Amino acid sequence: MQDTSLVAVGARMLGEIEEVGLDEVLVSLRDAVANGNVEQPNTTTTKSIIARSTRVFPIPGLNELVQRHLRDTTRSGGTPQPLGIAGRYHELLYLLVATLISPPWEKTISIVDFDGRFDAVRLLVTRPVGTCAPDKVRRQDLEHVYVWRPDKGYGGDVYAEVDRFMMYGDHGSRRREWWGTVVIGAPGNMAGKSSAHVAVTAGRKGWLRVDRAQIQGFGGKGVEQALRERESRQAAVAAAGWVGSSLWGDFTFGGH
Repeated sequence: MQDTSLVAVGARMLGEIEEVGLDEVLVSLRDAVANGNVEQPNTTTTKSIIARSTRVFPIPGLNELVQRHLRDTTRSGGTPQPLGIAGRYHELLYLLVATLISPPWEKTISIVDFDGRFDAVRLLVTRPVGTCAPDKVRRQDLEHVYVWRPDKGYGGDVYAEVDRFMMYGDHGSRRREWWGTVVIGAPGNMAGKSSAHVAVTAGRKGWLRVDRAQIQGFGGKGVEQALRERESRQAAVAAAGWVGSSLWGDFTFGGH
């Protein structure tokens, strides 16, 4: 039974290589060997590079930014890193998860929530990006979001537990592709523990910061006029949405 699962995982990885292109994977491995960081490409290194380079983030501007970060940080043999989000990270997380579990993507997502604040019900009121129909997350889509909330002071390897469950466990998402794991608020004692399946980390530190997009100021007006224009100000804030900023570029999302 386990051997069959491993064959299925291997077949999926090979399919992803063909879909994205083997050249990018080989360049990353060749650079790592040339810089002495990898004496011989091993299964873990190959799996990590393939996972990072083939995973799609279906939000306009975000996927290009993630791939740019991947190429830049692995060009000299560095270890591929997940998307690291700081600031108002929940705004981007809900949009990303809602989009991935909805049509046409229909993926399965695992979430390790050390903060205990991720609310899957909020996905039902989050409008996904570029969906076919309907334009909201369906209740049956929530069945493919798996959330782990480790107790405070947890010292085990929760990532290994998640990997085992998602790949070999008895769950109802076998017909969907497992997109990856989102880690929220990882404590210090989890430093160094990770998995090639960790696609996103969110917390105080991250190479992408999420903030409210800037809007036109409403200064220099009296109190009465400001009160009259309160609704227009609120509408302007909602329309502006959010901005993700990093050294590798910026993008906006969530406005209307």
